[in-house]
Amino acid sequence: MPNRLHSILLLTGLFALTASAWGAVPAGNTLDIVIGNGPHAGTYKPPADTVICLHAKKQNRYSAAWKDFDAHDAKAIAEAGISVSNPDGAGAKQGDVRVAFGDPDKKPTVYSIDQAPLTMTKNGKGAEITFQGKTKDGIQLRVSAKCSDVEDM
Repeated sequence: MPNRLHSILLLTGLFALTASAWGAVPAGNTLDIVIGNGPHAGTYKPPADTVICLHAKKQNRYSAAWKDFDAHDAKAIAEAGISVSNPDGAGAKQGDVRVAFGDPDKKPTVYSIDQAPLTMTKNGKGAEITFQGKTKDGIQLRVSAKCSDVEDM
């Protein structure tokens, strides 16, 4: 499952880079990250015009992601994402959460939770996704995304 989330994050990150180079990234999506404890405790909010939301229908995933391609400082947030499995199905939702700090080529600090319970509230084509919980190492995470500009695949 981590490979699936990594693929979604890579795809949305590459889209973000391409779209921002063309000036086409909309400013309607947000991603809020709160880390409650540990060395990276704090609140992080990437610029709204760099957050990408994607509904990959064939892969049955709905994701919000952000990536800083220039993150080299070990304490700098490098990427964050939340992804919902089976977003169009009825019932409780599960998904993956990932927040990484530091240069991806130099063993970054990664907080991730796979198949975690989360909430998803749809608003037309958009959605709000929230997660609150802990990693297996006890790091408290709260991630919320609001998607109004969504790429469909």
